[in-house]
Amino acid sequence: MFFPTDPTSIAKLQNIFHEYERSIQKVRSRHGYLSDKVNQLDAERAELKNSLEEVKDAKSALERNQLELFQLKQEQENRRNSEIMYNTTRDKLRRTEEQHQLDLQDKQQVELTLRNLELEMRTLIIFPFWALEEHSETQRLLTQERSARTLQENLLNGHLRRQQEMEEENKRSMSRSNEVCLGFSYKMHRFFKILEIENAKLEAAAKQQTSKIEALQKEAEEAVKVSPEEQPPPPKEQRLCLRSLICSLHKHQLEEEVLNLRRRMEATQAEHSQVEQLRRDAEERIRQEVQHKLEQVNLFLQTHAASQEALDQIRAANEASLRSQLEQKIRELEAELGRARNSQQDSLTQRDSTRSELERFKQLHSEELRLRKSLSAKLESRLAEANSKLLNERSRSLISSNMANGSLLGPPLDLSSLASPANYGQLNRNASLGLSLLNPAPDGQRSGVDDYLAKVCRGLYFTVCVNAEALLGSFPLNFSL
Repeated sequence: MFFPTDPTSIAKLQNIFHEYERSIQKVRSRHGYLSDKVNQLDAERAELKNSLEEVKDAKSALERNQLELFQLKQEQENRRNSEIMYNTTRDKLRRTEEQHQLDLQDKQQVELTLRNLELEMRTLIIFPFWALEEHSETQRLLTQERSARTLQENLLNGHLRRQQEMEEENKRSMSRSNEVCLGFSYKMHRFFKILEIENAKLEAAAKQQTSKIEALQKEAEEAVKVSPEEQPPPPKEQRLCLRSLICSLHKHQLEEEVLNLRRRMEATQAEHSQVEQLRRDAEERIRQEVQHKLEQVNLFLQTHAASQEALDQIRAANEASLRSQLEQKIRELEAELGRARNSQQDSLTQRDSTRSELERFKQLHSEELRLRKSLSAKLESRLAEANSKLLNERSRSLISSNMANGSLLGPPLDLSSLASPANYGQLNRNASLGLSLLNPAPDGQRSGVDDYLAKVCRGLYFTVCVNAEALLGSFPLNFSL
């Protein structure tokens, strides 16, 4: 092999060798740079893939947030439905209370009519001062009923006022929660837009980097294809130096890009954490408000139930007391009515007995009159017989005396005519004219008997009348003897 010895050729060869070395170093450095660039682009692709995965995670988180927002809206809808149900239940309770008030008014009207009927019955049956006592008792019961009704109306007004206050508070809390939800939804919407913009930027950068990587890969492949044919292989040390230099440059660039991506991710995470914190705060406030409202509603329902129970107890006590009082009054009225009926029955029986006694006295009086007539007739007949006997005896004595004296004072008497009862008056007149001188006792005896009989009749009549009046009492005796 021929080696040149002159210095010019050696210098030329050295220059050519140095140029070759420089060109080889350039090619190697370019190849290393391209390989480092390819590795960097691969790392960037991996980072971009990681960022895409993070963006996908952010999208999934946003979807979860949207789902949570939907759940919040669903909860708001459920709350609205519960408020509607509460309003309907309140209306039903109000209607039930109104119906109960109407029933109570009807019952009070019936009780008032019953009391009026009782008052009328008492005024018709019992004495006036009892009617006054019943009126005072009725006024007292009406006063108690008015006081109970006033208490009930005050309780109902208090419940309605508290219910209106709770409704106003619910409206205010709903407006605040709606404002918070609107602000939260606006922030989430803006965050979604920002993430979409960042995602679009990252996708564009990823596409650009992939296109660059593909172009660099093509250039590197072409350079690799061209360089082995034109240039000799570089030494190992120069290759290692170039590789370390390219690696350091690529590492520095990757560190800067990683720092940029970290700053960007930290900002995104900070904003996302802020949004999450806002969402949690809003959820906590809404939950606390809902819990507070539910507690208020439960407390109101408990107080309403307690007040309703108290009202029911008061109403039941009032009804029981009124019922017992009415039953007592009814029993008293029934007892008074029984006593009145018994007294009326006694008066009727006494009247009947008095009438029977009166009839008996009338019969006795008629029997007495009949006996008096019969006795008078017998007495008249006996007196006539006695007078006839007396006249006969006197006529005999007169005849005997005249015969003894030899003279007659008057014409002879017709003894047969004097002995008849029809001529009793004539006998009396003749006896009073001509025979009173001999025996005046029979006329005085007859007049005494008549007076005695008249006196006995008058005394008997007076006794019968007095006894009849004493038995009949206030019943008049309209009869005549």
